[in-house]
Amino acid sequence: MLNEKGEIALRRRPEKGLLGGMMEIPSTDWRGEIWDDADALALSPVKLDWRLASGEVRHVFTHFELRLRLALHVDRKAAGKRVADIIWVAPDRLDDYALPTVMRKVVALALASTSLL
Repeated sequence: MLNEKGEIALRRRPEKGLLGGMMEIPSTDWRGEIWDDADALALSPVKLDWRLASGEVRHVFTHFELRLRLALHVDRKAAGKRVADIIWVAPDRLDDYALPTVMRKVVALALASTSLL
């Protein structure tokens, strides 16, 4: 999710588990079965008018490969608004946060895909 200033929505992952305590782009839970697009959109962490980006993010962890489809939304009214558990970060400030490589890949695809919105 991007706001009108081009800032990216981030939230902290739970302390326990994979990438514990690191920042992430808000998403559905990761699971072994592939999400159907409609099911994933219905379970999105924020109810908005999402658009699916073309392509996917692939990232290999030591014990599995994660494949992520990306849904995008630009919120023209989000700048300055508080959304539960979400902080807004300018792309040039991402290095200030513990953002894992897989999430950097998500950001890159999102920024490349914003012309679709």
